[in-house]
Amino acid sequence: MGSNKFFKGVMLGAVAGGLLSLLDRSTRQEVGSTLKNSGNYISTYSKNPQQLIESSREVYDKLRTTADQVTRDIQFISDKVDEIKGMTPQVKEIIEETKETFEDSSEAYKETFSDRETSNELTAQDEESQPIASSFKGY
Repeated sequence: MGSNKFFKGVMLGAVAGGLLSLLDRSTRQEVGSTLKNSGNYISTYSKNPQQLIESSREVYDKLRTTADQVTRDIQFISDKVDEIKGMTPQVKEIIEETKETFEDSSEAYKETFSDRETSNELTAQDEESQPIASSFKGY
């Protein structure tokens, strides 16, 4: 019995809220135009039920096409995710091999350049043998 009173109270509250909102002029005008448009649609479709069927069929076809496209898109994304998951070990292996190659190369470079004395300044003989350095000699 308590739930019966609850639903009655909710309905009465909704009706009271709707009536209070109609005190505003713009709200009344909007509700009136919406009711007129709804009446026109109902009148049109009641006179031409075939038109209602056709428009419903168009909406259904559009929804079905959209659902099919979404399904294909989801399948494509799922396939790509699976492909990426499968590639991850291969990519990791390639990265490790590249890292090892760079480490080996850097060790070789260190050995090559550590045997030779390095200097930032060119000697006079080195400077003359360098085409760029000799061209800037007068400046």
